[in-house]
Amino acid sequence: MRVIIAGVLGGLAMYVWATIAHLSPLAAVGVHTMPNDKIVVAVLKLNLGDKAGVYIYPTPPAGMAPPPSDAKTVAEGMMSYVPNGPAGLTPRQLVVEFALEMVESLLMAAIAALAAAGFARRWTIAILVGLIAGMATNLSYWNWWGFGLDYSLANAFIELMKFVVAGLVIALMLRTKAKPAAA
Repeated sequence: MRVIIAGVLGGLAMYVWATIAHLSPLAAVGVHTMPNDKIVVAVLKLNLGDKAGVYIYPTPPAGMAPPPSDAKTVAEGMMSYVPNGPAGLTPRQLVVEFALEMVESLLMAAIAALAAAGFARRWTIAILVGLIAGMATNLSYWNWWGFGLDYSLANAFIELMKFVVAGLVIALMLRTKAKPAAA
């Protein structure tokens, strides 16, 4: 039961951190607006219609990864297309994000509980898991898809800090209680 409580409280701390981070200037690092976006959106709607998804360009041969290209002559990239997306955050997105972070934190609490260790080691484990989480997608997207390094590092930092704050709460909650001295 202590592990579940630690995971839930860690999840709340994680969600609070993520909310603060995404409302701060940190969330905008490396994000750029597209010039002439109305024209680009019109072309996307004309070509993609209502077919939402992740698109890469240039189009690779069927079943193959994109071929290596000469960056001086070929534009390449990846984009997510939502033809009728909301103008801002929706309650559904916020609830789903909360649920995801709660599951992440409960899993972190389970890992921390398996480590028969003290506070410092449990928190260190959470920090290491956060480093893995931050690197696993953000730095791979930088490497493979050309996401800006500033954007990738800022988002990896946000992920790392989610586990730092959740791990702190979890490690505090799972501290072993001192046994009473024998009389």
